[in-house]
Amino acid sequence: MHEEAVERLDLKADLERAVTNGEFFLHYQPIFDLQTGRVVHAEALVRWRHPQRGVIAPDRFIPLAEENGQIVPIGSWVL
Repeated sequence: MHEEAVERLDLKADLERAVTNGEFFLHYQPIFDLQTGRVVHAEALVRWRHPQRGVIAPDRFIPLAEENGQIVPIGSWVL
């Protein structure tokens, strides 16, 4: 439990740096029409390229970003 708490605090601190340093990137996922097989939309999915931990999935950092207010600058960058 202590390790999880320390990990969470580390990620929160790293997240603030990530917003400042532009460590995010977008992954575009196509949405297909199953009847025609054509791409009809694309979804932009934000990912975090951490300098030491590699790519961090949104389920690990979005809740932290929401908690500490970093979700607003991340959302602005995505838009």
